Amino acid sequence: MKKGQALIEFAVVSMVFFVLVLGIVDFGYLFFGRVTAYQATRIAARFAATHPTAWTNSASPASNTIEGQLKLTAVSAQVPNDDAHLTIRYYVAGAGAPVLCGNWSVAANAFQPQAGYTQATCVVPGSVVRVQATYLYSFITPLLKNTYTSVTISTDASTLEEQ
Repeated sequence: MKKGQALIEFAVVSMVFFVLVLGIVDFGYLFFGRVTAYQATRIAARFAATHPTAWTNSASPASNTIEGQLKLTAVSAQVPNDDAHLTIRYYVAGAGAPVLCGNWSVAANAFQPQAGYTQATCVVPGSVVRVQATYLYSFITPLLKNTYTSVTISTDASTLEEQ
């Protein structure tokens, strides 16, 4: 055995080992963010069932809003309060598939009803409230970060409005 051979072998093997370990840690964070985003969406939908018009367009929403419940629960999965990452839609439940009757728009800071509906006819007990959130996870391991810039995690939850 030549001098320094063990050092070279250790350097090569340790690089592969550390990339593997950091990749496992990264995927653990990804999974944790996914689970947190799903849970936060369910909590926000449940809050929307009892507080269907508690909306806000604030970047830091209060905890007594639908968006605030999402942000409060999704600490590790930061979901921006904008129309691209968070949607709150209302559906009229009937004999067939639910029909979209309106949605909350952060950009417009207003409820936007579909044709033939108003907020008064759409946001009523028995309507379906659907909260959708999109979370972008950025890898922390350089090898994964260079290969995959981010992973999009989309979640949604629906509940019947109880008000």
